Amino acid sequence: MNNEEYLEFIKVRNKNRTVTDSELQDAISKAKLIFEANHKPTVHFERSIFINWTCAIADCKYCYLSTKPKHKAGTQSTALRSHESILAEALICKLMGWKIGYITGGLRVESVDQIIELLKKLNQVNQKKNLMNFGPYAHSEIKKLKPFTGGMGSAIESFDEELHDFICPSKPLVTLRKFLTHLQTEEMHKLITIILGLGENRDDINLVSENITKYDINTVQLCFLKPQADTVFETVPAPDMNYMAYWVAQLRIKHPKLKIKVALVKERMDDLHLLLEAGANGFSRFLCFKEFAQEQACTLEIECEKANRQLVGNFTSLPNFDIEAEVAKLPFDAELKAKILPKAEQYYLKLKKLAKKASS
Repeated sequence: MNNEEYLEFIKVRNKNRTVTDSELQDAISKAKLIFEANHKPTVHFERSIFINWTCAIADCKYCYLSTKPKHKAGTQSTALRSHESILAEALICKLMGWKIGYITGGLRVESVDQIIELLKKLNQVNQKKNLMNFGPYAHSEIKKLKPFTGGMGSAIESFDEELHDFICPSKPLVTLRKFLTHLQTEEMHKLITIILGLGENRDDINLVSENITKYDINTVQLCFLKPQADTVFETVPAPDMNYMAYWVAQLRIKHPKLKIKVALVKERMDDLHLLLEAGANGFSRFLCFKEFAQEQACTLEIECEKANRQLVGNFTSLPNFDIEAEVAKLPFDAELKAKILPKAEQYYLKLKKLAKKASS
């Protein structure tokens, strides 16, 4: 298909993804009982820490990076974040009670050795092994990374092979399947991201479910399409909240123990309770350094209360931290801690300013 043909294909598929209120409520009523029998009544924010802003593939048609130049191996780039900035962000998240979902970014930007060096430091900050979510790695690379990561994952986008390979030509589904098989062989935690709105229909829930079972997937993250300028999806409307909640509910019903994360949509925060009632465990994409203590954070707390979930972490009230003392506790040499401190203070100052703005 060319781009014009694909847009017509999406329009046809969009007609088949309507979920009525009665259908949704029926699914939610079943999913709630299953969730309550298998999970705690809490909900966590999981911060995705980006370690770069570029990509060596850069041709996934839904991604804004597909409109940017590809990263060339061995070149220096201002799109690579410093370790001190990443570690400072992780420290503030830990202090605020926000989980680190994973480190992520464009694929094939840093070498495996560079990622291992970062993971070693990040694990010391969080006092646990962190997940990484970049895309497919070879089995030999997975073995090398295994001692330093809590698990690995990739955006799968869709398990419909023809659909997937049109969307991501340099990241074919066969390569992703091999990646998942290697993770399964190594008995590692496996994370996949499914993006709704790329041309699937609601029957594809069954296809995703089959693959969750086949590869023993531990965590599924569901995201909405976010139309990006200058991409084939620029004019494609994102799915509505009923559709997303229906997917969550069906996956919860089919996989009682599965961890399900959802990506927040700022414009649809008033319906977050539907996703939680449908069986989501946590969420990502809360803009914590922009929305802390603001209207979106207040809505977030209200939505969690509606769903009878305890929201873990601080979102509208800022604890008083001695950042210098917290950085001093880190098990790094004086040179690295001296670099982390001003970065951590900058992040904390952002939160202070937001808290002050909310109280004025």
